[in-house]
Amino acid sequence: MEFEYLVDGAVRKVAVEVKDGLVRFQEGETVFEAEILAVSDSELFLSVEGAGRRILLARDGDRRLVFHGGREYVLEAPGKAEGASFQGEDGGKEGGIVKAPMPGKVIKVLVAEGEPVRKNQTLLIVEAMKMENEIKAGRECVVRKVHVAAGDLVDAARPLIELE
Repeated sequence: MEFEYLVDGAVRKVAVEVKDGLVRFQEGETVFEAEILAVSDSELFLSVEGAGRRILLARDGDRRLVFHGGREYVLEAPGKAEGASFQGEDGGKEGGIVKAPMPGKVIKVLVAEGEPVRKNQTLLIVEAMKMENEIKAGRECVVRKVHVAAGDLVDAARPLIELE
């Protein structure tokens, strides 16, 4: 199957083939093969050249969030996104609420109420499944309200910060 996603602001076409416990990803001339060890709604365990890889998966509306190797990837249908950051319920156009992508613990809040932030600035860090995930601003804006503090446990989709 071939998929087209917006990843980090760029349209990428990826072909995925699953056969006999193996998954094969192809993007252009680049081919990546891995053995599937386990699959759930929120996790994917792969073996790549004998090394285990854990990939965390979450949904935020139409977007798919993928966490791997300390990085966050936002997958969206082309034409639906303006960037690869959490942009709130309104797509970051008129303000909005930044929500937790999955259950976790707030490690650090890096902004304060009333503070102006720039696009892709880290707002806070949430630890989920022993991985630290930077939650970033989707556009230039001002922080209206911070709903959490360091040490708070958060559920998926819980409001963390309101942006103007």
